[in-house]
Amino acid sequence: MAGAVYIKGVAVTKYKRSAVNDEDEWPSKYSKFFIELENGLELSFTDKRRFARVRLLENPVAVPPISELGPDALLEPLTVDEFHQALSKKKIGIKALLLDQSFISGIGNWIADEVLYQARIHPMQITSSMSRESCELLLKCINEVIEKAVEVEADSERFPSNWIYHSREKKGKAFVDGLDSDSRCTKLSWVMAHAAQLVLIIDLLFMCLIISSG
Repeated sequence: MAGAVYIKGVAVTKYKRSAVNDEDEWPSKYSKFFIELENGLELSFTDKRRFARVRLLENPVAVPPISELGPDALLEPLTVDEFHQALSKKKIGIKALLLDQSFISGIGNWIADEVLYQARIHPMQITSSMSRESCELLLKCINEVIEKAVEVEADSERFPSNWIYHSREKKGKAFVDGLDSDSRCTKLSWVMAHAAQLVLIIDLLFMCLIISSG
C-alpha cells in the first residue's frame, strides 16, 4: 500500500513501513494533503514513496478503482464452494491470484506469503489443480492471519512466532515452523518468479515452500 492517513494526537499504528513517527513534525514533510476539521481534528495523508494519488469523489465506491475491487478478504469472505469453484476456472499461480485485488481485496504480498505458508500450499501451484480441502484450509488461514494482524494493529513484534513473516528480511537464513534453518538442515536457494525474488526452502521432509523476500 502506498501512503496512509494519520491523525494528530493519535498514536501511529506500529508498522515497519510507516512513514511517520509520533515525534515527527506535523504535518509530515511527506504529506500530500492536510485537513483541519471544525472540531479541531487534524489529519494528513502521507506518502513517503510518492506513489499514491488523491481524488475527491462524490461516490467513490461507484468509480474505479474501488468499484473494481473484489470482496474484502476479511469482511466479505467467500464460502468454500465459491472459492473452490472460482479457482477451478483459472489457470494461474495461487499467489498471483491472491494478489489480484479484483478477485479478493485486502491481501498484499506478505499476507499472501503467510497464508500460503500456513496452509502449506506452494505459491506457484496452479489454482485449477487445488482440491476443495486445500481451498478450505487456505480460506481458514486467510481469515486467521488477517484477524490476528488486525488484532495486534499490524505490530509485527506481536505476530505469532511461527509466522514466516519474521524471516522475510533474513535472506538465506529462514526458519520452518519456528525452528532455525540450521536445526532442520534446510537447503536454501534463490529463484526468480513473477518478477519478484523468492527463496525456495526444502526441508528434511522435502516440503517445498516459497517465501517472498520483498
